[in-house]
Amino acid sequence: MSEALAEPAVPPPSRARAVLRWTLKIAVTVLLMAFLLRRISLAELESLVRGMDRVLLASAIAIFFLSNVAGWLQWHVLLRAGGVTLSRRESFRFYFVGLFFNNFLPANIGGDVVKVLDVTRLGADPYRVIAVTLLDRLLGVFSLCLLAAIADLMLIGETRAHYLAYLLIFIACMIPAIGFYFFRPLGNLLRRGVVKLHLFGINRRASSILNHLSPFKGQRQLVAQLVGFSMVIQALRVVTHVLVGMALGIHVDAIVLCQFFVFIPLLSLAMIPPITINGLGIREGLGIVLFAAAGIGRTDAFAMEFLTFVISVAVSLVGFAFFLSRRAGFRA
Repeated sequence: MSEALAEPAVPPPSRARAVLRWTLKIAVTVLLMAFLLRRISLAELESLVRGMDRVLLASAIAIFFLSNVAGWLQWHVLLRAGGVTLSRRESFRFYFVGLFFNNFLPANIGGDVVKVLDVTRLGADPYRVIAVTLLDRLLGVFSLCLLAAIADLMLIGETRAHYLAYLLIFIACMIPAIGFYFFRPLGNLLRRGVVKLHLFGINRRASSILNHLSPFKGQRQLVAQLVGFSMVIQALRVVTHVLVGMALGIHVDAIVLCQFFVFIPLLSLAMIPPITINGLGIREGLGIVLFAAAGIGRTDAFAMEFLTFVISVAVSLVGFAFFLSRRAGFRA
């Protein structure tokens, strides 16, 4: 009690900035969601939810959970290949705890920070763990954009010309995502740029991370296999959206399916900047705009994207359970 009374009445600047940042994010999220809810039919939304196909919805939940189990396995394989010894049970728990925190911490990567901290508490080199986790993320971005580029190429001759612009976006994201690995001059350019960043010792830290990434350049077969495996993971996550849409009564033919594989990656890229809480409002709003090209109405697109978000949070509660059990263990 005395310690609580001794705390300063005015929060320190760093805490004040954090409070301001979260206040702004909450405000933007609420305003965006309020705007979108005024643009759709609430009666139609209620009817869609009530009339959902429960079997397809359950299938979507199962597919999304499976995609995250596969995501855990990829991270575990990368940890082992990077020289980090961790049991499958420990890495599974850490992965899902990180998945839970990804829903609430900035830029959808806050959970990665939690994972890194959990692993380093067991004695692993933090820069080694950061390098492996970064490579895991880069593989995900590259694989998602590669899938999207393939689907986009199938649509360019069938529909509007703006799919060419989408293709350029995906290529632009693929090159830095894994270009340093396949293209030596790009890797050397990145390293030279990092060396010049002396502020806060960024050059030393970044160089250490790049050094831990270097051994993977000699494991091309493993990386190629993981790219293929990552494409399966990303495909499962797109299929989650498809199944939710079908559960709501949205008709999905071959063209619409390809559009899902283009639009969902665009939504994922748009949600990287931490403007709202876990992309709420951005996901649904951009989803309405993009899926209009597939003939999907505003209410349907909003419901589909919001329900997919709910599924992602529900699945991540497995990590929350692991987190609570760990906290209970600490108290005991």
